[in-house]
Amino acid sequence: QKTMEKPWSTTSVTARADAGKPDNVGDDEVLKSAKDEIICALRLEKHKEKDKIINDLLQNGRQSLSNHKVEFAPKVYTAAINENNGQLMKSLKKYFERQWKIKYDSSNQWFKLFLEEYKDAVNYDSVLNRTAEYGHKYLKDCPILSIVLQLLFEGIDDKFFDETNAFNDLWCTITNNGLKSIENFSDNKKQSVLLQALREYYRPKLFELLEISEIQDEDNLYESALNNVAKYGWLQGLQEVEERIIVRHYNTLRANIPVFDDTSGKS
Repeated sequence: QKTMEKPWSTTSVTARADAGKPDNVGDDEVLKSAKDEIICALRLEKHKEKDKIINDLLQNGRQSLSNHKVEFAPKVYTAAINENNGQLMKSLKKYFERQWKIKYDSSNQWFKLFLEEYKDAVNYDSVLNRTAEYGHKYLKDCPILSIVLQLLFEGIDDKFFDETNAFNDLWCTITNNGLKSIENFSDNKKQSVLLQALREYYRPKLFELLEISEIQDEDNLYESALNNVAKYGWLQGLQEVEERIIVRHYNTLRANIPVFDDTSGKS
């Protein structure tokens, strides 16, 4: 695997206003080109269901074609489903890779640099293939964190998603308990990348909870809470800033913490 040479800053580069910012990827020429290639590979240029099929494909990957089997000539459908190095998969991978690079560019330059560093990693193509095959299925509710986890943990393969469900266990553990829940992960550069990704996961959820709980962002409280929650998870992370919050508001906050499942052990 290629060694990452650049240190990754843990300084926040995303303003709170960016948390709900729409994705400005629709006008990108590379995405348009890849989309046109997909349409061509599936012979959909004049098909009346073209937009419906393409939208499903770009959301749910190649597997979604089974929902539209009757819309294709058998020869076209069989080639699309079975050819792993065919034009369809190449174009889907091109589309998703470009989407990764530009979707978060304005607010997450570190992620773009991370992808560039990992482009030659042994599992980079595997992650792209998985995304082309299943679309957003395994990207959860935070694509940045999912992609980072899949790239940093080299042992993650398709069995982790389908047979053992191990990726879901990893996801629940780290999104409940933060960076500290990952044992034997001493590489500082990797830790820094994962911390950045966890900040992206927690930010919209945490800031919304703080606002609902009527907790004011005084003396950089929101960023401090975000750093602690990303490092230590919901419960311990919020305890780190408890002394700075009115008791009634803190109790409201604690009552609404979104801890999922019973995955509290180490990973």
